[in-house]
Amino acid sequence: MQTKDKTIVSYKDIFEKCYNYADADNVKALGIYPYFHPLQSAPGDEVLIDGHKCIMVGSNNYLGLVNHPKVKEAAAEAARKYGSGCTGSRFLNGTLDLHIELEDRLAKFMKKEAAQVFSTGFQTNLGTISTLVLKNDAVIIDRQDHACIVDGARLSYGKVYKFAHNDMKRFGAGD
Repeated sequence: MQTKDKTIVSYKDIFEKCYNYADADNVKALGIYPYFHPLQSAPGDEVLIDGHKCIMVGSNNYLGLVNHPKVKEAAAEAARKYGSGCTGSRFLNGTLDLHIELEDRLAKFMKKEAAQVFSTGFQTNLGTISTLVLKNDAVIIDRQDHACIVDGARLSYGKVYKFAHNDMKRFGAGD
């Protein structure tokens, strides 16, 4: 295909790209592939990987409640009552009375009229930032913000500006 400036652009079949992708295999062959090491223990502060006790630093279990007996029993009871999933997004058909109860309790705890619970950090940032940031607004973020914040900002209708990590004085430089 030729562009307006007569440059010839060639396209590769996306499936061909998938079939020929070898980066992961190459990194695995070097022995430095850090992903998908199965845990051989329950998730917690320490886990067993390949028979070795390791400190877990990549977890989202910030409050350490994943293995709390009351949390595990509540999860088991919820699975007995509701099954293993909601079968769809909360927006369409996946809102349970448990979601409403949690949001009501969170709103009361925070002394607010209402609360909204999202399933992931990405959904939280997408839902919140894109709701708050409108067409004539701007979002100013640190270049090293987590990807979910960056994506939430990019998917809003506002303009996104990044500054060098921890250096607002250099805001705008190179953007």
